[in-house]
Amino acid sequence: MITKKYFRTLVHRFIFLSIAFTLVLLSQENQKYWIYFKDKGEYSQQAGILQKGTTAYSLATQQLTESALTRRAKVLPVDQLVDYQDLPLNESYIKSIQQIGGELQQKVRWMNAASFFLSTDQIIQIQNLPFVEAVKPVARFYRKDLIDTGEGVNNSFQKTLGFDYGLSMAQYAAVKIPEVHELGINGEGVLVGMLDTGFRWRLHESLKNTNVIAERDFINNDDTTANQPGDPNGQDSHGTLTMSIVGSNMPGKVIGPAFKSNFILAKTEYVPTETQIEEDWWAAGIEWMESRGVDVVSSSLGYNIFDNGLGYRWENGDFDGKTGVTTKAAARAARLGVVVVTAMGNESNGDGIRGTLMCPADADSILSVGAISIAGNLASFSSTGPTNDGRVKPDVVAPGVSVYSGVIPGPSTYGYSQGTSASTPITAGVAALLLSARYELTPVQVRDALRNTTDRVEVSRFPAHPNNFVGWGRVNALKAICYPSIHSIDRSLSNYYIANYVGKSGGILGDSVYLVFSSNMVSYDTLKMDKYFGSSNSSNGSYRVFLPAMSVGAKVSFYIIAVDSSKQFIRFPQESSKAYLFSYGSTQIILDTLEQPQLPTKFELSQNYPNPFPTPFNPGTTIRFDSPSSCEGTIIVYNLLGEKVLSLHNGLIREGINYFYWNTRNNQGIEVPSGIYFCQIRTNSFVADRKMVLIR
Repeated sequence: MITKKYFRTLVHRFIFLSIAFTLVLLSQENQKYWIYFKDKGEYSQQAGILQKGTTAYSLATQQLTESALTRRAKVLPVDQLVDYQDLPLNESYIKSIQQIGGELQQKVRWMNAASFFLSTDQIIQIQNLPFVEAVKPVARFYRKDLIDTGEGVNNSFQKTLGFDYGLSMAQYAAVKIPEVHELGINGEGVLVGMLDTGFRWRLHESLKNTNVIAERDFINNDDTTANQPGDPNGQDSHGTLTMSIVGSNMPGKVIGPAFKSNFILAKTEYVPTETQIEEDWWAAGIEWMESRGVDVVSSSLGYNIFDNGLGYRWENGDFDGKTGVTTKAAARAARLGVVVVTAMGNESNGDGIRGTLMCPADADSILSVGAISIAGNLASFSSTGPTNDGRVKPDVVAPGVSVYSGVIPGPSTYGYSQGTSASTPITAGVAALLLSARYELTPVQVRDALRNTTDRVEVSRFPAHPNNFVGWGRVNALKAICYPSIHSIDRSLSNYYIANYVGKSGGILGDSVYLVFSSNMVSYDTLKMDKYFGSSNSSNGSYRVFLPAMSVGAKVSFYIIAVDSSKQFIRFPQESSKAYLFSYGSTQIILDTLEQPQLPTKFELSQNYPNPFPTPFNPGTTIRFDSPSSCEGTIIVYNLLGEKVLSLHNGLIREGINYFYWNTRNNQGIEVPSGIYFCQIRTNSFVADRKMVLIR
């Protein structure tokens, strides 16, 4: 007779033997590993920056498109665009691993590593190879996805002047995207990359007209990111949803922020095993996108714990911005000029001391995005910071609850979703809008513009801002577009220019844009801002001005004023008591209380600078005129014969210190020859002139 106790004993033994047998099978099964190499054949880590004209330089640039090199030039000196990490892996090393029996999966130049399926016996052999640095497991992660099947939110106001956002209006209105669209900014000229599960973009009506320049399936190693035979039904669901949020163009249903951008797509996540993702696919995907010139990468994927109890853990200090493979790849892309926007994760709110974020949200110089409701409340699922090295995360938050978009199966199916997977593409779309207006901005400048123009989001437990729940606050696309940026145009920091977007649907009077600034070296300056065309044929509302040379470290505060076509006065920032502040020699701008400057006490025309001109860093010359009060006046440039060359200014001269810029052209727009010229200023009560020397 079998007693209950004996039966329980048999069951326990059976369970134990089953677990043991499973572990044996797992130990015998080939697993995926990183093989890190010591060098790249004849090229070692000491190669560093590659010199133009060398074989190594040619080999490295073959991996990159011209647009990738152009984008890198925004953040790197022209003679340092490629380095050792751009060189391809040594193929003889790869073949040696394959001869031992390793099954190649991905090659990642940046890491000087490749992933292989290997057995335990093969690992032992490979570790002894003279060119192998290390063998480490490839991380396999699990991502939590949240799908909201509710009815969404009230969208009583769905249309702006020229756009009908349908049920997506509320999510975009919360971050001022419709206002930016009304300015004519729509993401045009920007290449947006999506790293996700797959994309059914060719079939869905909201995406089928999107300009996709390339796509790559890193799981099956082909060029199709939509579902294929063998894929589960939902494989391309998540990617279709996130792509629709950022790039849809279906009036009456969804119009995404960057609907005119170009797209490059990478399928890097395997859905069937509880949304499993392996880090080698992600790293290979972002490296591929960077090499093809991507400007913004949106990744709604986050990774922490993976199989066998291993993983990146807060307790181990792994979220420090330099441990995770995807974190290192994201940081590398940012250093090469890519704006990387990634999800914080859906691991719930922490306590503000121990972070719940996931890789690669801990990377530096990128934008990590948390989720709030459309009403502005922190979502309970949104992961929080800080990083292990004490940095505030997230950087910003955006709507991530009841976000409307196209969904599979299509071609005309739509629905609501929630998660940082939804807030991330909204933020990536705003970044694309900012680059569409101001392509010269670097990733850090884009990050700072979005951080410093946020709308405050209150968290009762942590009232200080920024904090590890909502970062700097909710993204505001319109404020970010108008936020000024500072660019050094010479390495000695002796010349700067400030650029910002001051466009408006009513139009800006082109000659009305001025920058007013003061410093601990200059009491009060008024600089006229001119349209800035950057690398495009249209300024798209962007204006810039050159600052006079100052000592590094000088404190400068400024604000920008303009008049629109309806004669309305505009000021940036809007608060009259506020101004932008920076230290000369730095590109970091903060918003601060304005110190009221002292006005000049007399009329004075200063010597132009530079003189002689032009110089390698300044194609023209600047003329300064101090005026104790506003007055009417003219500024005329004459040649040595007394002939009028140019009427530089005719009209109101503002009180303060005024700057007028001559680009060496005459009234007909033709460059004048070398010679001596005279600048004369004339008001009702003052006349003066200065001699200027032009040498070409």
